[in-house]
Amino acid sequence: MQPLRSFFPQFSLEDLHQQITADTGKGPLGRQAAIAVGYGRSIGIRLNDGNFWRFLATEDGIDIDKRIDSAKVIIDADSETWHDLVSEAWSIMGLILQNKVRIEKGNFQHVAAWEAPLQALYNKRRIFMEEDLSEDLPHEFKFGDNPNEMAKSLNSLGFILVRDVFSQEEINAMSTEVDQRRKSATPEDKRSWWATDSEGDEHCCRVTYLNHGSDRFAQLAHDSRLAELADLSEDRLYPTPNHGDGISAVIKVPDIQEGLADLPWHRDCGMGGHPLICPGLNIGIQLDVADAESGQLIFLPGSNSFSGGANVANKTRKTVGVIAEPGDVTVHYGHTLHVAPSPTGTHRQRRTIYVSFHKAEYINALPEGKGYNDVLFAHGDGRVRTPQERITES
Repeated sequence: MQPLRSFFPQFSLEDLHQQITADTGKGPLGRQAAIAVGYGRSIGIRLNDGNFWRFLATEDGIDIDKRIDSAKVIIDADSETWHDLVSEAWSIMGLILQNKVRIEKGNFQHVAAWEAPLQALYNKRRIFMEEDLSEDLPHEFKFGDNPNEMAKSLNSLGFILVRDVFSQEEINAMSTEVDQRRKSATPEDKRSWWATDSEGDEHCCRVTYLNHGSDRFAQLAHDSRLAELADLSEDRLYPTPNHGDGISAVIKVPDIQEGLADLPWHRDCGMGGHPLICPGLNIGIQLDVADAESGQLIFLPGSNSFSGGANVANKTRKTVGVIAEPGDVTVHYGHTLHVAPSPTGTHRQRRTIYVSFHKAEYINALPEGKGYNDVLFAHGDGRVRTPQERITES
């Protein structure tokens, strides 16, 4: 999929860098960016049009200079690629997976550490810090509870759990169909994700576009209960069964060693497209018990309006792991930082159906059947790799 530049702002890099030098770099955002990446850290960017510069984190904020050879990390890209990063048409990860950014010095982790600081400098989005952890609000509700209270928690915490939305009969029917689709999936279909366990066996860990060829899942996108939950958002959002991943099933499998089955702390705009994708809601219908043994979802409450925050999530005790029963539903903003660790139980799995809701601009910008996650298949064999695995193969 080519960058959809017409849907993103146009700008002058020279003007942006002048503004960072004159104001943003030494202001609150610049100081926050320097703290986030670490004093003394630097990244050099070299473009194919001859432009180059270095960002340096100091105790006063972020400096921009031309001392690229002294940068701790150096990357190469063409000018259009860097414009795509600045406008958030694509993220660093999305660009690396497409081989549009080459790491000349350093490694992927070093480069990824600069994503949130660059967003702070270029797009004036604050980085999540410990003091931003949301106030204590309930995150568990029953379907039919006061919608104002549910909306307050959703929009403050970035997620909620709603119990008893679907009947056991409905869950059984969806489970049967998911298992059938999982068995018929192959790595070459480009509609499923695959990962490898310690024995070398491959497992299907995600199936997308369940709604294609299924009346049940085609109707699910327009279920009145899900529409009611989507209306809790402060923005008008619409179901998107024919965009992105369509109606998808995530399947947690224990003992995975290779592949992108156990997602680290991330946001659903992690490949790019934040201005289009966010705010967007993902509603997850639990087909199995969700807990630590089955690979539960864990959220960083209050992170849905920020960038960064993985360092906070890794050290705070205030993350929230969702414990749910079949028929319960999670509702979360895609921009809320969340993680899905590997199941701790060797014989437990968690299957979850996801239905997504987005702005009208998202539907208009993306061709049907396409989404940002398509770049995960860029290596050509139908298997989804982690960024580190992808770079090693390049």
